[in-house]
Amino acid sequence: MSDGQKFNTLRSAAICLALGLALSVSACGKSGEATEPAAPAELSNLYVVDHYDPERNPGADLTMAVEQATDENKRILIVVGGQWCIWCTYLADFLEAEPAVHEAFAESFLLMKVNYSPENKNTEFLERFPQSEGYPDFFILESDGSFIEQQGTAVLEKDRSYDPEKMLAFAHKWKKS
Repeated sequence: MSDGQKFNTLRSAAICLALGLALSVSACGKSGEATEPAAPAELSNLYVVDHYDPERNPGADLTMAVEQATDENKRILIVVGGQWCIWCTYLADFLEAEPAVHEAFAESFLLMKVNYSPENKNTEFLERFPQSEGYPDFFILESDGSFIEQQGTAVLEKDRSYDPEKMLAFAHKWKKS
């Protein structure tokens, strides 16, 4: 990893951590429980799990993703992050706002968000993958759930969002033939 990539990864992690406390407080309802906005209907073809929920069982979610990915001949893209992570929000917004990237990701992957937060670090599930150095973090899996590669997202960024060309290249690289 180059010094620039290390800097971007550390910068992303620092921003997420710095904003995490404020975002986690503002994301709470009156009862103090975290609330999650509903995903837009047009994203349903992209996600198996479309939100970061500390209560979810990612092992069960992966079983569901494997079944669907096998049926659809797609790979699985695990997106590790949380409500506290501003770059996770940027990613979701970017995929919604960029139709070509959304389509390329939908053709290549089933996305499965896995929560990583103080409430639940999902340690048991995530220990089977390389350690994340920043968030969001991508784990690319074969349709059967076997791990292929980890991809930090800092190298896919541009300004305060993501680079459409890099995101398209990433999706095309992993599309099954």
